[in-house]
Amino acid sequence: MVTSIVPGAAGANAFAVENRFARPNGQSAQTREGAAGDRVELSGASLSLSRQSVERGLAELQETLALGRDAQALLVKAQELAQSGGSQADLDALLQAYQQRIDAANAQGMKLANGDAISVQAEPGAAGVTIAGADLRLGGGIVGIEEGAQVSDPDLAPTAQRSLEALQDAMTRLSESARALEAHKGFLGAMEKVSGVRTDLDADGARLMALQVRQGLEQSGGLAIANAEPQAVLSLFRA
Repeated sequence: MVTSIVPGAAGANAFAVENRFARPNGQSAQTREGAAGDRVELSGASLSLSRQSVERGLAELQETLALGRDAQALLVKAQELAQSGGSQADLDALLQAYQQRIDAANAQGMKLANGDAISVQAEPGAAGVTIAGADLRLGGGIVGIEEGAQVSDPDLAPTAQRSLEALQDAMTRLSESARALEAHKGFLGAMEKVSGVRTDLDADGARLMALQVRQGLEQSGGLAIANAEPQAVLSLFRA
């Protein structure tokens, strides 16, 4: 079903979707119902577990984005200090404060800010969604300034500029992933409300439920959720 978030995509392309329930030409619904893997559990419990996984992934994305904003402030200030001949003490204080933020994130078990990927169980019974990290550590793949950098180093300002450009690309990608998960969380929450005690639905039943949820969201004014991302989810149930 879902395998990875696609940066830069929107709508149905926000998730890389495998059409799990595609119906081969000439095959009837009755035949498909007897095939292995043709049923999907959409109970309230299974949807809740997926929603919780999405929420955890979203929380880490948001924290990583906050770290990215701290990194941006660090790089801008370091560039200013290098260009104006600022004090080494000011640069040391900036680097120390930022390193403390990274250390605190690591203590909480965050992975994205170290450049590691995380997996989110976006759909019941599906392969996890992989979200790529962004290495925000000092001297890492994005923040090129290292701990102990010297304000008198002629390469400090150019390094800060290159890092700012790389950071902007990473922040854009992370923001897109966060928006996709935010919309998907709302869709899963709506699916929970209508799933009731129905479990182990066949493909047609799952597709119908998804369509009903989308219509309900549109009628209730939930257009941000109904239009932004659930088409990607509906792709999972298309026959």
